[in-house]
Amino acid sequence: MSQTFDIKRFGQLVLHDVKRCSPRIGTVGAVMISELTFTPLMVLSQNFLTQDPHGAGYRLMLMVLMSAFLASMMPMQLYPNVGKKKFGIYFALLPASKWEKYLSMVLLSLVLVPLALMVANVAIDSLLTAVQAPYYHKYLWQSEALQWIEPAMVCNCALAFIGPTLGFIYANAIQNKTCRNIMSIVLWLWLMGGVFSMMILEMADLAGMGWYIVAAQALLAVLMGFLGWNKMKKMNY
Repeated sequence: MSQTFDIKRFGQLVLHDVKRCSPRIGTVGAVMISELTFTPLMVLSQNFLTQDPHGAGYRLMLMVLMSAFLASMMPMQLYPNVGKKKFGIYFALLPASKWEKYLSMVLLSLVLVPLALMVANVAIDSLLTAVQAPYYHKYLWQSEALQWIEPAMVCNCALAFIGPTLGFIYANAIQNKTCRNIMSIVLWLWLMGGVFSMMILEMADLAGMGWYIVAAQALLAVLMGFLGWNKMKKMNY
């Protein structure tokens, strides 16, 4: 198979990967339903504790965490353990170059799935708005809920998703199971820690350090992308 990039073949591969992901739609839907169910409960409990019922802020936090978690799972769900001959032979036999295979996983994980999750979250928010869910006020897409978000926070959360997701593509290609599991744990910690780091800095009155964390995460994301591609292009069966 030619290792040059062919746009038509790449498009066919992306369509193939989307179809392979379609059986996971049920899982994604179940998580979204859980989010819909637990958001009012979270806000209700917060209201009992603080008498300050601002549901959109809590839904925003939950939306970011769940969306990042689901989208980062795509590399592991799509082609798990591609570095091992037993599991990676199907991946190796796909009629596409390694560049196309890598870029297809990146496109699906970093663009297509997040867009689908964003649409799903808009739909959930619209439903919560339409039914006037108890203690769900200042609706996420319609009012002041996003005003407190700063550029450093947006960049930090984005990189806390991009870096680990690229890292999971790399982790999938690691043959040693122990190393792969350790790498996965580190990536989950990175994802969760990156999302919450700005909140921690705000609490510690160190918000000015936010851009330093963004720069560090950007470098790590580039490193994960390089390691993933370098590992994939060297795979032989």
